[in-house]
Amino acid sequence: MRIRQMGFSSRLKAHRHLLTLETLRFIVEFLEDGNARLAALRSGIPETYAARQGQWLRKLPIVKAAMETEIDSSDLRKLRRSLAIIDAEIDNCREILGITDR
Repeated sequence: MRIRQMGFSSRLKAHRHLLTLETLRFIVEFLEDGNARLAALRSGIPETYAARQGQWLRKLPIVKAAMETEIDSSDLRKLRRSLAIIDAEIDNCREILGITDR
């Protein structure tokens, strides 16, 4: 019996229901102004495909669910603060592992 490696499209389908760091950044930025392209750019997606990636991320079930939630300015501040903590912890891990490229 041969085990088949999961293809790229299968991985995309599997990630539709997972909250990844990229998706979280996009959600936080998208909540600011509702512009998918600008939110993708601000969340770190390269400009060459930010519009396409932003539209794709916006259609994910997890992003749609987040957009339907009532989020006020204090919740948005909490999200930004949590995201900053996550980024700081990732930087700490990179430093420990000796990974300098970003």
